[in-house]
Amino acid sequence: MGYLGLDETPVKDDNLFQRLFWPSDNASDTDALGVQGFWICMIVAALSTIWLLVAGSVVTALITLAFFVLGGIGVREHSVPAAVLVAFAYLVGIVGNIFLGIPPGVLPIIAATMLLTNIRATHIANRWAKDGDPSAMPERRQETVLDRFVDQMPSKVWPAARFGFFCVAGVYCGLLIAGTLIVALHPHHL
Repeated sequence: MGYLGLDETPVKDDNLFQRLFWPSDNASDTDALGVQGFWICMIVAALSTIWLLVAGSVVTALITLAFFVLGGIGVREHSVPAAVLVAFAYLVGIVGNIFLGIPPGVLPIIAATMLLTNIRATHIANRWAKDGDPSAMPERRQETVLDRFVDQMPSKVWPAARFGFFCVAGVYCGLLIAGTLIVALHPHHL
């Protein structure tokens, strides 16, 4: 029977793009996308902060850093509102740049797509964490410093930091929307 392949379980096709952009309902896949969302937020936070500091906008850089770092922690902890706010803010930033005459590059489009995908993955992971079998969620590692940063730190920080995140998100998104509207409605004044 083994020779004919009748007693073996079918192997699921491993499609990288499907996993990245349309995750399955598997707890392991969605948890991995939570890690991915965490890292995307950290990279966006770092690059945006550096760019804003070079441009001389220290306060904006600090607000941006706080927003994306705390948002990444929220995404890692399966917070659907955090995932939605981070994706929304990133997209509004892209739209604002378009109004300024700066078209998005390939990397910002990929980052935006992945942040949008994280909304679905975060929703699925949130559902698994609440309704599913707790043993189905992968165990968070703590062997290395990197493991503790990605898997342990968010669960310790998010319960207290989520309130700060939503305050920072209100300020950040409000400023971002206002700036985008000003640029869109009065482009000749810039």
